[in-house]
Amino acid sequence: MTNRPFKLSATSLSCFLESPKAFFFRYIKRLEPIGQSVQDFSHDKICGILWSGFVDRFYKRCDEQKNLKFLLDAWHEQTEGWVPEKIALKYAAAMQAWATAYYQQFSPDDGVRNGSEKRVENERFVGYLDGLSHDGKILHECKSTSRGKQISEQILKFQMSLQTKLYAVLARAEGILYEFAYKDEPYAVFRAPVYPFTPEEVAGWEKGFNALADYIYSLGTDSDNYICCGDQCAIVTKNFVSVCPYQPLCLGMEGAEIGFKPKEHRK
Repeated sequence: MTNRPFKLSATSLSCFLESPKAFFFRYIKRLEPIGQSVQDFSHDKICGILWSGFVDRFYKRCDEQKNLKFLLDAWHEQTEGWVPEKIALKYAAAMQAWATAYYQQFSPDDGVRNGSEKRVENERFVGYLDGLSHDGKILHECKSTSRGKQISEQILKFQMSLQTKLYAVLARAEGILYEFAYKDEPYAVFRAPVYPFTPEEVAGWEKGFNALADYIYSLGTDSDNYICCGDQCAIVTKNFVSVCPYQPLCLGMEGAEIGFKPKEHRK
């Protein structure tokens, strides 16, 4: 295997592990859904991106009211017309509470972050760090999330995530500092202690990522090589149903292509 058509990110690797067929359509055929939907949690993704931008501006010493206005205006602009009003207002209230708490709890001079989002990469992988400490050793990642029943278990889930491990490999980091902006009441921002990595751990993760990349690249461009178990086709709970947006393409439904557009490259 020598063909490497594109660099793999934490998002693309997670997509492959969850749904190889969705990976094929999104990263090999480079198609993404035209519309956004609450059913596929597009609003959660927007919330996370906007909150990361807020924190970035905080560390650039942006005025609190100006920063908050930019955050709420962007949320309204990007969700108007497709996110139900009740959900949109709930998220806006959470963002306002997070913003107030952030300026009260933290300082741009705390050494947590040196500069803005950073692109890190090697020959096979690429990542976009929320931030890196002034000494370049500690990753800083911000997440908007629901509050887990056990905070310690929720922290561990993120600390040991595929994204954390890939970023550690690419940045040669020695630890990570995670922040959680809770979307459920009481709205709050919680900064976890730094979670350290050993050089041996990072080396092991790198070995695993390279083995996974070898396998992914070996599959080529034949859609039949990308087999799904079906668990991600539809997620059904008591109160919610989520369907994989690539299901029409996967099932070969006539005219399915009109619901998709070329996937944009991240700048």
